[in-house]
Amino acid sequence: MNWKSITYNIIWFSISFSLILIFSTQDKEWFINGREINNICDVMTSIESDDIRFFGAILTLPLFFPFLYAIFWKKQHSIWQFSVFILLMLFWLWRFIFRYLIC
Repeated sequence: MNWKSITYNIIWFSISFSLILIFSTQDKEWFINGREINNICDVMTSIESDDIRFFGAILTLPLFFPFLYAIFWKKQHSIWQFSVFILLMLFWLWRFIFRYLIC
């Protein structure tokens, strides 16, 4: 894997990470202050809000297509690309699914 490919992976990871973070943030999540509302579970139970996770998940899911294309169709198998893809997928799962399951 050359430096150009690594640079593209880093840039795409940064863009994807930022977009996942933006689209997975709840509108009332800013109320978490450590006194009355301690975590995301308190936000979901005490403040009535619209759940926009489905819309954000659908919007950010196409961010994985370039990684899937490079890994499976171009057959560029490298540990760096797999690790970036897995890290990004785990972050996506945490932001949209797993952090709400622990409530």
